[in-house]
Amino acid sequence: MKKSMKLVLSAALLGLALAGCGKASLTVDDHHLTPNGMAATIKGRSNQKQVHYTINGGAQQSKTTNNGGYSITLPAKSYQQTVKLTTAGQHQTVTIAKTGKLISYQKFQTAYNQALAFTKLSAADQKTATQLSSQAAALKKEQASITAKVAAAKAKLKAGDTSASATLQTEAAKATQLKANAAKLQQTQAALAPKMKQAQQQVKSQTLPTTAKSGISNLSTTSGNTLRANVQNGQVIGLTLMVPTSALKNKDDAKTFITSFSLLATSVGANAKHVLKAFSDKANKKNTSQTTTSTIHSNGLSFDLGYSTSTLYIYVTK
Repeated sequence: MKKSMKLVLSAALLGLALAGCGKASLTVDDHHLTPNGMAATIKGRSNQKQVHYTINGGAQQSKTTNNGGYSITLPAKSYQQTVKLTTAGQHQTVTIAKTGKLISYQKFQTAYNQALAFTKLSAADQKTATQLSSQAAALKKEQASITAKVAAAKAKLKAGDTSASATLQTEAAKATQLKANAAKLQQTQAALAPKMKQAQQQVKSQTLPTTAKSGISNLSTTSGNTLRANVQNGQVIGLTLMVPTSALKNKDDAKTFITSFSLLATSVGANAKHVLKAFSDKANKKNTSQTTTSTIHSNGLSFDLGYSTSTLYIYVTK
């Protein structure tokens, strides 16, 4: 009798042990994530075949586990993402911090394409184009100043202050000169226009598309360099320039890379000279075993560098 009771007890304990082994499991490595580059990756483990998840209460999606592990990569957003994971009655929640908006895609595309065409102008024409830009800005500023002073002088005259007449005469003379300067500027612009149009035709195959897909997608691939963007609702959330590390060892390819890097930095509003110098310093000091370097900052933007065995990644975020 005692022997049979022992057998029953052993069987019951074995059943409980087996039941414990079959219990569903679901873990996450980190419950609070900050996007790295253009995306955030949720990692964890589960003994189930699939892990289901929703983002901010949206439609359910699934990820198949591999050897007990799973990895879910999600694009960075300009708002916090709350990801709820479930499988076989088990639950986990992960929050992904929001990422700042870099620039509207329209502004970025326009600035990038104009800067790209600019590289095809002669040195003399580049100098002229740069001068035109600064002169136009100066004329616009002067026009605003004249308008404000004339309005103030007219108000004084209306109030009976006749001394404002002298101000009106002075500003009228300035306005006449401003008009002459503007006409001269337009003539120079007209002379440069055909050259700029020719330059735009030269880079037509390399320009960025008018519109970008929502989410993460490649914008252009030229000379081995790939420009990838994370675009949400017309806003650029992040950019990645991918360059073969072999290109940095070839003089011509390195020159192309420097141009691409400079175009990218300039188009998002960073100081290209500062960013390129900082990159050069970090690249020269980098150990061969390093896969990342410290962040480069410029005008509120962050440039993070990552390396694989074959590719250099430059991530731009805010």
